[in-house]
Amino acid sequence: MVNPATSESLIKGIQLQRARELLQLTPNEVAQEISVDPQDVLSWENEESKPNLKQLEDLAKLYGRDIDYFLRETPVPPERLEFRGIKLGQTLKDLAKEALSVIGRFDELCRTTLELEKLLGKTREINLPNYRESDQPEEIAKRVRSEFGLDGRPIPQKPGLRTILSKRGVLIFELAVPENAFSGFSLWHNEYGPCILLNGKDPTQRRNFTLAHELAHLVYRHNSGLCLIPQKIGESWIIDLERKADQFAIEFLLPELGVIDDFRKRELTNQPSQDALAKMAYQKWGASIQALGFRLESLGLIRKGHTNTLFEIKTPFFKKSVTPTWERQLGNRFVSLAFEAHKKGIISSGKLAQTLDLPMRKALEEIHKRTGK
Repeated sequence: MVNPATSESLIKGIQLQRARELLQLTPNEVAQEISVDPQDVLSWENEESKPNLKQLEDLAKLYGRDIDYFLRETPVPPERLEFRGIKLGQTLKDLAKEALSVIGRFDELCRTTLELEKLLGKTREINLPNYRESDQPEEIAKRVRSEFGLDGRPIPQKPGLRTILSKRGVLIFELAVPENAFSGFSLWHNEYGPCILLNGKDPTQRRNFTLAHELAHLVYRHNSGLCLIPQKIGESWIIDLERKADQFAIEFLLPELGVIDDFRKRELTNQPSQDALAKMAYQKWGASIQALGFRLESLGLIRKGHTNTLFEIKTPFFKKSVTPTWERQLGNRFVSLAFEAHKKGIISSGKLAQTLDLPMRKALEEIHKRTGK
């Protein structure tokens, strides 16, 4: 745990610099956000002076970091970070500071996972294929499906795609992205391995599509990047990487033969109702109406443009998860690692609360619920 009385003297300038540069913020921008002089920011990074505790807390909030991050050298964040928006020329500079801080929080969660694994002596096996840029996205989606043992069947809601990928070594987190500034983020880190961030504010079906989309970036080994996936599939295809990722996701979630067979069994028309598409999308395939509609249009099963006349309904056709939001966002594996470390006395209750981003009282309640103590 951080000792407020001594933390200021332990600050490492390189950590301040890394946190700032990951979000592509200039010293001037940071200074403006926390009401200091730009020279102060540079002076802290060069370890010519130290921020006080209030300034340190402001920096941690802006960068999406725990104060612990600034106290010792940690794995280097990804060097190249692209923003693949729906307009050419969009960059991280187009995102609000609140959205940028989510990226820092994501890196913190990946870093913490690695630390917990090392403390517990656990090795995470990574088992994901690697494809060339010349490989067609539809074909590699079929290959990945086969490798995962899915063939033409829908991805089962239990365990679900997130669990399937987690078991293959992918770190996956869901965090609320302010103003839905981006849909997902993926990177392949030298120490963390493959990692995916999903916008936790998106409905289940959109998160599922984003997860498949980001999986494509990982198997292609694309550079680290944030993706803004529009409601209307195809709007982001001015960027070739996004076209490939969308086409992979569509084939991966909605395999051609399985979808055609299901459509015909349901005896749907070429202009199916929103309700009919929703039942097929949600109950069977775990996809959004837009993704399914686009797929059916591309297969010539429904009228071109029909999907754009519909809108995403608010109530899904399956039961709402009873898993608390904080636990869903962090994922089963991360939560299990944290509680195991606490049970073995490796981390304190306070550190557990900090790791799970829970109030101390809530963390103690969770400890009691899981251990009876």
